[in-house]
Amino acid sequence: MPIELAHNGATAILFPEFGGRLHQLFVPAGGVAEPLLESPFDPAQYRDHPTRGGCFPMAPWPNRIRDGHFSSAGREWRVPLDGERHAIHGRVHTVPWRVVARTGRVCEMNAPFDEGWPWEGKAWQRFELRDRSLLMKLEVRSAREPFPAGCGWHPWFRRDVAGAQGVQVSLPATRRYVLDEHLPTGELAPVEGIYDLRNDFLGDRRLDDCYTGLLGPIDINWGRLSLQITTDCLYPHVQVFTPAEAFCIEPQTCSPDAFNLAARGATNDGTMIARPGKAVSITCEWTWSAR
Repeated sequence: MPIELAHNGATAILFPEFGGRLHQLFVPAGGVAEPLLESPFDPAQYRDHPTRGGCFPMAPWPNRIRDGHFSSAGREWRVPLDGERHAIHGRVHTVPWRVVARTGRVCEMNAPFDEGWPWEGKAWQRFELRDRSLLMKLEVRSAREPFPAGCGWHPWFRRDVAGAQGVQVSLPATRRYVLDEHLPTGELAPVEGIYDLRNDFLGDRRLDDCYTGLLGPIDINWGRLSLQITTDCLYPHVQVFTPAEAFCIEPQTCSPDAFNLAARGATNDGTMIARPGKAVSITCEWTWSAR
């Protein structure tokens, strides 16, 4: 069953049973409640397409792990591929979450990691509607042993919010990861050319790239409505994915394939260690403004 949070004209619809997902966020603009997310009419479609639509949490890793294989603490580990070439988006976006606290504008939930993750632990999430924003927090928590961890969110934003014919994105990042078959090599490059998203229209650019070196918040401008995204974690990263039907601005604590980059000696990938009593966490706030 959905959980509905409401405050000051905004409504957030959550589906804990479909991967702890923010299914839709309606925000007020010109007397109309505008939906920001590309989401299926029937949420049951998430069962067959769990990586499409809404905004879902990624934990205990975001994005991809090459071939589902990595090394840590001198040992080799494997995680399920689930029919993909690489292990993708963690272990909690396909499982039900348990609601542990709820008010009219706040919801907290958690989900234990299944047998597909080698260590015992869980993901925890909090949503809070404020006067003009949605505040979200996500944590990876270890129950017994330390383990490498990362987390983030994968929102699917609509391109046509408030009747927009195009959307501008301002992403103040200084560097991007050089890719080999959609995975970082560990090398960083300046942000330029088609990768430069500093207050420019997305247009028909097809990106699936990770940015780092953020100098400030991310701004999304649909014309009549704009959204500012602020991210707080130790090593902020943003994955940008721009298919034709939507676009995804994904705040995360580390790069794709971060565990393997760390094992090869990379120092900029953002990998951290979750320990009992010391979670790996990220906080994100979406603040909207109507014209």
